[in-house]
Formats: sequence, C-alpha cells, structure tokens
Amino acid sequence: MNRPRRGRLGTAESLRRPAYRVQWLPFNEGSGVEAQPQFAAPPPTAKPRPAVVALIGLPGSGKRVVAQALSEQLAFRRVDREAIRDAMFPQCTFSFAEKRAAFRAMLLALEINCLLGASSVIEGVSFGSRRDLLRVDSVVKRYGCMPIPVYLDCSVEVAQARITQQIAADPALARARTPELAAEVRARFDTPPPNALAVNANLPLDEVARVVVAAVAQICSVNL
Repeated sequence: MNRPRRGRLGTAESLRRPAYRVQWLPFNEGSGVEAQPQFAAPPPTAKPRPAVVALIGLPGSGKRVVAQALSEQLAFRRVDREAIRDAMFPQCTFSFAEKRAAFRAMLLALEINCLLGASSVIEGVSFGSRRDLLRVDSVVKRYGCMPIPVYLDCSVEVAQARITQQIAADPALARARTPELAAEVRARFDTPPPNALAVNANLPLDEVARVVVAAVAQICSVNL
C-alpha cells in the first residue's frame, strides 16, 4: 500500500495528517502470532478474543488519557508501569534497575490478565525500544490474545508543551519527567512497527482518545 510522504514532526504538514491509519498486525511480524483479516468479525458463537493494546509514544503523547478512555469505554484493564513502579518503590530514584523491575512486574500483571481472559491496555512505557514490544508479544501469543500496537505519533514540541502544563498543575511530576525528556526519548526511539495503528497525537487529547477507542472497538467487534 502506498503511503503519503510524512512531513517533519511539528510542521504544518504533520498537523494535517489523517487522524489515524488502520493497519492491524501482531506487535512483531515474525512473532508467530497469526494475523487476522482486518476488522473481521468473529463467528456469532465464538467467545470474544481478549486484546492487548500497547500504547507507543513519547512522554506527553497522551498515553494516560487514551488508557483511561479504553478502560472507561471498553472495560480494558489498565496495566500501568509507572503506577507499579511507584507502588514498588515509594522513594524511587528512577534508576534503570527500578524501571526494569517495574517492567517485569508489569509483564506479570499482563500475564494474569491474559490468563483470566481480560483485555488490557499498557501505559507508562514509551516502547521506544522494539525489544520491549517483543517481550510483551511473548506474553500475548502464549495466551492467544489479540495484539493491538497503537503508535501515538506526536511531535517533540507538542509533547514538551503538554509536560510543561502537567508540571504546572502538579509540580511533583517533575521528579519523574521534564520537557527535555521528550527530546531524549525521541533521540533513542526505534521506528515503531509498520503494522501499528498510527494516530496523529498532535490533535487535542480528547480527540486522540476518541479516535483510538473507535478504532480498537472496531478491531475487537465491539459496539460503542
């Protein structure tokens, strides 16, 4: 499928991009998870297949807002690495060791949801490293859940502005993130999977959440 050329992040062209492009496939094209026809409805007698949404994006791209919307409107269970980290380490220094321990605990929580047949949405992780997505994929395919990677495509400038607003509203957030973090994460960000659901996250966050919820509901054959 031919795709339009993408403009540079933060340019007028990027802000005019369509709200989303629907191209669902597994997190990893070579993962062994069987790809389903796009938006194919299950047989009437089939039990709904649990889904796992992995939100990919910079700090400030709107992952928390989208996860909340999926939880409230589609009853997805939120698996939040940041909340897990804060519970594990109340006086966290945000070291690599603490972050990886929280990531492992997040995978365990995800595995329990999959075991129970409950759909999940993962937040609190940028998934800037493809290896992190593969670790999630190894859990998802073990239980036959439907993987739905969602890339919140947001410019560094928009992400930084949102983080600045968040810190102004809650100065305690500055311990975990600063506007500069968005640029740092972008610098080491792996290219998202080409099969991800790409959403223009430069849009207002309410609209971003609406677009993602509608697309995920359609993929999962759920009526809103």
